[in-house]
Amino acid sequence: MAWLVFFVTITLAAVLGIVVNLNRIGFERRLAGELSALLAVPPSSVPRPAVADLVANLPPPVARYRQLAIADRAPVRTLRLRHGGTFRMSPTAKPLPIRGTQLFTADPPGFVWTGRIRMFAGVWIDARDMTVAGEGSMRVLLDDTVPLADVRGPDLDQGSALRLLAEMPWYPTSLFDARTVTWAAIDGDHACATLRLGNQQVSGIFEFGSDGLPLRMTGKRLNDKGKLLPWGGTYRDWRTASGMRVPFEAEVSWQLDTGPFTYAHWLVDSMDYDEVRPMRAR
Repeated sequence: MAWLVFFVTITLAAVLGIVVNLNRIGFERRLAGELSALLAVPPSSVPRPAVADLVANLPPPVARYRQLAIADRAPVRTLRLRHGGTFRMSPTAKPLPIRGTQLFTADPPGFVWTGRIRMFAGVWIDARDMTVAGEGSMRVLLDDTVPLADVRGPDLDQGSALRLLAEMPWYPTSLFDARTVTWAAIDGDHACATLRLGNQQVSGIFEFGSDGLPLRMTGKRLNDKGKLLPWGGTYRDWRTASGMRVPFEAEVSWQLDTGPFTYAHWLVDSMDYDEVRPMRAR
């Protein structure tokens, strides 16, 4: 009898391993298709405004940031970013290690992000967030296998677009493409940026430090219950990459009734701009 129990146990473990591996392959294939769909979105047919006209219409702190961040650098086409850091599931949860990869496109703006959160030894949560042609989508699975969330719709469209606006300092030439981003003056240290994606329009307020670089961006984002809440990110550890000044550290927070909830802390490992080699899923 003992040998039968052992045989059944081994067989079930093998079958479970096969199922997990097949689901992981399916996740990778679907992700590769989503990356291809992002890269396949046709560019805008509207010509870029002349640089002189663009700069003349920028609020003073934004014009200073533009000169510091990009100067005469040609517009970025794509960015592949890899990061580590931590992620918190709730205000009372402890930070968990995370690894992520994100592909950005500039014309039109969009992204596909995928991350793995280590729950404990051998158990991972896999997540994919994206906005393509103005449509957002979020998918979360336990170890590429058990679906935990698969969400899309207008609320997510808004949230994904605002996330993209907050992350544009990683490829800042997109912040100065007047076809999709416009700026409005507030005061000497603040300006409002508005991003248009398809039928979606979102705005965030950028605060600039004494060095002329952004300290943070804040806006109103829809949460998973459809409620608009203050949300934003802070930027640190500015370095030069591909001729631009970009942050290598960022934190993202919701402002809840109980106080700020910082749920994501990204530490950038690498940024690859305008890759010509084939894009890998992750």
